Amino acid sequence: MVDIVRRKLLQGTALAGGLAAARSLFPAPAIAQIPKGTGEVVVYDGGGSWGEAKRIAYFEPFEKETGIKVIAQPRTDTGAVRASVLAGAPRYDVTILPGGKAPTFERDNLLLPIDYGYFEKADLGAFSPVKVGKFTVPAIIYSLFIAYDASKFASDAPNSWADVWDAQKFAGRRSLMAGTWASDGGTFEAALMADGVDPSKLYPLDWDRAFKSLSRVKPSILKWWNTGAEAPQMIIDKLITAGSAWNGRVSAANEQGAKIGYTWNQGMLQYDTWVVLKGTKNADNAFKFLAFSARAENQAKFAQHILYAPPNSRAFEHVPSERAKLLPTSPEARKLQFVQDYEFWNTVSSNGKANNEIAVAQWERWISGVR
Repeated sequence: MVDIVRRKLLQGTALAGGLAAARSLFPAPAIAQIPKGTGEVVVYDGGGSWGEAKRIAYFEPFEKETGIKVIAQPRTDTGAVRASVLAGAPRYDVTILPGGKAPTFERDNLLLPIDYGYFEKADLGAFSPVKVGKFTVPAIIYSLFIAYDASKFASDAPNSWADVWDAQKFAGRRSLMAGTWASDGGTFEAALMADGVDPSKLYPLDWDRAFKSLSRVKPSILKWWNTGAEAPQMIIDKLITAGSAWNGRVSAANEQGAKIGYTWNQGMLQYDTWVVLKGTKNADNAFKFLAFSARAENQAKFAQHILYAPPNSRAFEHVPSERAKLLPTSPEARKLQFVQDYEFWNTVSSNGKANNEIAVAQWERWISGVR
């Protein structure tokens, strides 16, 4: 499942309320309309509640404003996307790539540089904690954090990765994402923090120390999860009491009546990015769409329908405070977390392998008992 950028965060509920009051007294400045166009733009959908949120916040309003038809295409794996570009027939004009994979597309010359001419300057300056890049515009920010059975740990709950590793104090089985997901899974960072490494000093990762730490938690692991739905479901089914999970999955489960606790402490902020694939015949329409999706008001509407944080921090000016506090980049949550270093994960070592590849190779050796 699925790895953006945002603006200055509001400094609390009081300020948010003040801004809301101010907006009711003074009209907001007009947003420059994106020029009308013709034809279409083929955009990655993602499906489910994610696809529905994009339809409401981006696809339909963009069509209404510009006259450009949005063709929503379902998800396909990144290997197939890569192959389509190499074949000269990109599957999408605009797609979303995990932050940890986008650099490989850049390196292999599979993306078009973004034309920022249609973007509002105020929006461009507000992307935080991840900035826009030459080839990338952050699309969503989410957190890989500690989740636990709230009915099991009502008063004293796990609040750090060291607590997750401590199956004696916090009894029960565990689940972490399989290491074959490398940067996406956050398992190596979690292992190092469980061993006492401060988040600010994680990179470059100490592989030996990480695997020694993983060996300590391995006896408690029920399953190394591979899809975002697995971790919360195992907590709901009382198969595990704690582990890693994505905030959006946990929030969705809780909205359906689950009792999954979580902490933002030592959470890992991950992000996905919008990109325009090389070879597209609708590049100008693609850039217009990206400018539309970067607007603060549109990202706020998106966040009302799914709990992925808006990369444009100005969007928080338009998100109700009760909703905002559930988002991983709200001021209170943000200060407890760190952004994963995708530059490290994509650095190529002297053996010609990127750290993402090195992690997978070492994981396979470790899980089979060879390492």
